[in-house]
Amino acid sequence: MVVPAPRTLSGEQHPSPQDLEHDYGLRVAALLPCAGGFESDCWVADDRWFVKRWRGSEPPARLGLLEELGTAGMPVPAPIRTLNGEFYTASGPRPYAVFPFVRGREAVDDDWRLTAEALKSVHDLAGVDLPATTMDEPEIWQLRERLDHPWIRDRRREVAASIYRLEATIERARAKVVRHVVCHRDFGGSNLLIDGGQVVAILDWAQAVLGPREHDVWMAAEGRHGSSFLAAYGANDLDVDHIEYALLARALRDMAGRVLQEVDRPGVDTWGFDRIARLDRDLAMFGPYCTGRATPGRSCRVANVGSPRRPGRGGAGGV
Repeated sequence: MVVPAPRTLSGEQHPSPQDLEHDYGLRVAALLPCAGGFESDCWVADDRWFVKRWRGSEPPARLGLLEELGTAGMPVPAPIRTLNGEFYTASGPRPYAVFPFVRGREAVDDDWRLTAEALKSVHDLAGVDLPATTMDEPEIWQLRERLDHPWIRDRRREVAASIYRLEATIERARAKVVRHVVCHRDFGGSNLLIDGGQVVAILDWAQAVLGPREHDVWMAAEGRHGSSFLAAYGANDLDVDHIEYALLARALRDMAGRVLQEVDRPGVDTWGFDRIARLDRDLAMFGPYCTGRATPGRSCRVANVGSPRRPGRGGAGGV
């Protein structure tokens, strides 16, 4: 997910050097803040350790997966074990973990070849134990109950129509049998570190599932080199309904996260409305890489989401 700069939480202190020595046996001189995201605050300790503290009190998920992926040869930093052998501990009411600090820069659009090749290597993984995707979208269904929010109120019909369309797309996609792979679901950008012309770290596996490769490959639409990205990945036989789901769900999911948490107002347009507006164009770009016929009575191009549509079904159980 594309996220704004981290916010400072008043009245709370980060894990101290004393905490790291007590919990991990690490002696550090200083912790310097660095970019986190919606769900965490982060620091770098002595350019050797990366300290991540989650903003909620729930135990962090999938930390064991990082160790498994690292053992499988993937460039995935695994959490350092605590002195008690755990993947994380707590600083006050909030859990935190320590990782090796990996020096690198975030992937940008011009890194399309490296990004495509890294994504293909993830999809080629075998034997990784993950839950299967359900395509449930609870935040998006919540967004339908907040159409009067001032950030989207003037375009509420567009949002409602897009949610209804997503439901219809999910229904079509669920009816299909497609190959499932290890799906990161938030690949590239700040979750891909590059140094010396190679990928040195793939970060943030909290959303990973076994799912259709289309649920990652959609990201080809995010940059200027979409067709080249798909060719470098080796895309073929993509399913148009799963591509449409991935594109539309990502736009609505990123919009919902910002509206529900009331953070990053400009991102509602950049990562929500702007993506929805270019959906037809993005689907057309995927056309040569999709096989099979479109659903009868429906082309790969989709209706203008601003046109009148009947409202979607209410509640989280809408799909």
